Amino acid sequence: MPVSTIGRPILVVDDDPTILATVSETLDLEGYPVVTATNGAEALVQLERELPSLVLLDMRMPVLDGWGFIRAVRARGLTPIVVVMTAAADARRWASEIGAQGVLAKPFDLDELIAAVQRLGPSAPGASRG
Repeated sequence: MPVSTIGRPILVVDDDPTILATVSETLDLEGYPVVTATNGAEALVQLERELPSLVLLDMRMPVLDGWGFIRAVRARGLTPIVVVMTAAADARRWASEIGAQGVLAKPFDLDELIAAVQRLGPSAPGASRG
């Protein structure tokens, strides 16, 4: 039986403070609980505090990049739902390499972000679905 994602936060991982703030504020306004990290190492700390319902993951970051983060997560026996967020031309290939369920190519429209979260993530209490 799948683990329930209701009430569990979305983990947003990006080293760009503007993207991190915009994505987390947008999701918060839609009713989703959100936690953030500026690199893969911080993301692992967040992951140990509470298993997220969804991970929005930048791939190229200092300290620990997206590939290293996913390796560490899998070494712990975890398989979170992941959406890769990157401006790289190789976005789809990278997402495939790490087994991600989705890709958001930067720069993305906030409606694309919300649609991806609605498609792959938890239900937001009181969020509009129309």
